[in-house]
Amino acid sequence: MPKLLNETKHYRAAVRIRELANTLPPGESLPVASELTRRLGISHGTAIRALKVLSDDGVIYRPLGKQRYRIAERFERASARISMVRPDFSSGDLDAITQSVYEAGQKRNWKFNQYCFRSGRELDFCRVIGECDAMVLIPPAEYLTDEFVKLLLKPARPVAVLLQHLRHPQINNVCTNDFRVGELAAETLYEHGHRRILFLKDQPDETTMRERRRGFQSAADRLRIPAGDELYFDSHPHVFEDPLEGTYQGLFRLLRSGKADFTAIFSASLVGGMAALRAAHELGLKVPEQLAVLCFSGESNLAPYFQPPLSCIETDRTKFGEYTAELLTAALTGANGKMPQQLKIEPKLVMRSSI
Repeated sequence: MPKLLNETKHYRAAVRIRELANTLPPGESLPVASELTRRLGISHGTAIRALKVLSDDGVIYRPLGKQRYRIAERFERASARISMVRPDFSSGDLDAITQSVYEAGQKRNWKFNQYCFRSGRELDFCRVIGECDAMVLIPPAEYLTDEFVKLLLKPARPVAVLLQHLRHPQINNVCTNDFRVGELAAETLYEHGHRRILFLKDQPDETTMRERRRGFQSAADRLRIPAGDELYFDSHPHVFEDPLEGTYQGLFRLLRSGKADFTAIFSASLVGGMAALRAAHELGLKVPEQLAVLCFSGESNLAPYFQPPLSCIETDRTKFGEYTAELLTAALTGANGKMPQQLKIEPKLVMRSSI
């Protein structure tokens, strides 16, 4: 299998030479290739290829007839180097959150290296953190063990964990107020006359799911409507597996069994909402007349295009970038005594036609 670009020797050498260029004024000469080989412990060929990469990027140039490269006049220096680490699976929600972090960082002249992973063994997190000024991490909940948190603290660099709920005195956290998501779901369906509501868990057992369930249970207790195990359905998906088919199959069987003693479904993500619409359609159940469907939707741009359009609880995903940049800027500059914080993004209800 061919190496990824960031795994090649000349790319890694180019990163180190660029760091050196960051410290030099425009027009200053870089060391020649033979000197770089000694300083960086690389071969002469690797040094030549690394210099060509930087020349192609406009970081350095070589005047006609001269041996040494010089720092380009318009070379844009990064104010910070940020490692962006996320799971290696397709998700419109994760893509949008990642993009919001990039856009917020670009306003501060941050430069990013992105790393994707399917297991903790694939990445040397100590190295990833050590090679940057700060790290942004979107982890599955199963990674947030005490041992993994210890890895994030060595070497000492600012870290922001996104999406999952993590209260730690040395790690910044940006997440949705998922407790409020659950509360808002129960309150909304109650206001529309529903007293028996199925809570559909269609994602792995993550902190986000647990908080939504806890908020839903709290509101149900306050409204004096049932929310016990008989109104809880878990499709048991696993991390890095597509939960849609399994959720649809399980929900279809439940609705067909005649034991579905509920008039509404709250799905903890968009996947369950999609599965509920298909199962209801195939069983001849009218939405919302016979079955109301409400879901939490990260990929909210898709919800209006279903039939009927899905009512959703949504969040402003650009806030992830804004809050992350705010927290890391404070950590990098020493503002607020470098004390990490947890910032929560408030959800909002978007009514469409499925309730």
